Amino acid sequence: MRLKGIILLFIAAIFSSCEKTEWLQDGEFFHLSHKGAKMPVWVQGNFESDVIIITVHGGPGDSGMEQHIATGFKYLEQDYLMVYWDQRWSGMTQGHYDASTMNPDQFIEDTDVLVQLIQSKYPGKSLFMIGHSWGGALSAGYLGRNNNYSNFKGWIDLNGSIYGDLESQLMKNWILERVPAELEKPNADVEFWQFIIDWYDENPNPGNYSDPEPYWYVSALGGDAFDWEKIQAENPTPYTELIFRSMFAMSFYSDSFSMEDMKAWDRINYTPELANITIPALMLWGADDGVVPAEVADYVYEHLATDVSEKNVVKLQECGHGPQHEQPDLFYTEIKSFINSNK
Repeated sequence: MRLKGIILLFIAAIFSSCEKTEWLQDGEFFHLSHKGAKMPVWVQGNFESDVIIITVHGGPGDSGMEQHIATGFKYLEQDYLMVYWDQRWSGMTQGHYDASTMNPDQFIEDTDVLVQLIQSKYPGKSLFMIGHSWGGALSAGYLGRNNNYSNFKGWIDLNGSIYGDLESQLMKNWILERVPAELEKPNADVEFWQFIIDWYDENPNPGNYSDPEPYWYVSALGGDAFDWEKIQAENPTPYTELIFRSMFAMSFYSDSFSMEDMKAWDRINYTPELANITIPALMLWGADDGVVPAEVADYVYEHLATDVSEKNVVKLQECGHGPQHEQPDLFYTEIKSFINSNK
């Protein structure tokens, strides 16, 4: 019976994969080839719009195509032309590239080449960039060099990283401020929560990317998603479609980065780049984010060279690291208002 069930599942998967969905027929799909990497690019949304939003995904090692799953990004697609792409060593990117290209500077160069490609394919449109999580750092690093910001009408920093040492300490503070309340709860798992305290005693300065433990602790405290069950109830992740009926295949679950690789990202500090960026900017954050705590939004605001009249921090309540999933209506409203004011 077990073998029969597996065979039936396999057959169902084959037939399911033959059905075309939005992943395979909507928008324009092509690849960007640069220094051995063949990076997929999916342009999706309103092709009549005079605005293009280039998205820069998190990780490093996640997928830009994944952004389309989020309700907030689906809303944006109704009004604007969205560019989703997978960075090298990420998502569905292919090619023959070596470990020497696994560094933040190469990712910034790739971003520059992508922007040039989009400008040539879709001339005459106003460009905006939105960077989420690690993508916030990558977009800041790109915009703050070589006057690249001048290609854009505005920047949306979505729960974005910027300075590894600062963020690891803010994450530590976020966690340790909440552990005592967990210890006081009836039937508390005292051993687990005390383990976190002891771990930080032994590791007072963890790597912001290379040490996974703080991310586990944040997740246990609801700092990645404020209410994961609610998110999945209202906007469930379509796992079957992603695996069998999209370009994702199993890349949705894979990650080319190891903790050793992440050490190069621990050293990130793009504060100097912020001092070069003068375009309008929106720092849009989940107020309850424990992955990149909301104090980072204030830090970016303070160091960004944009005039105070053209930059703003918005912190969404009951929201963790993914406003596009957790507060899609507010996410859409804030971004639409920002774009309409600056395009």
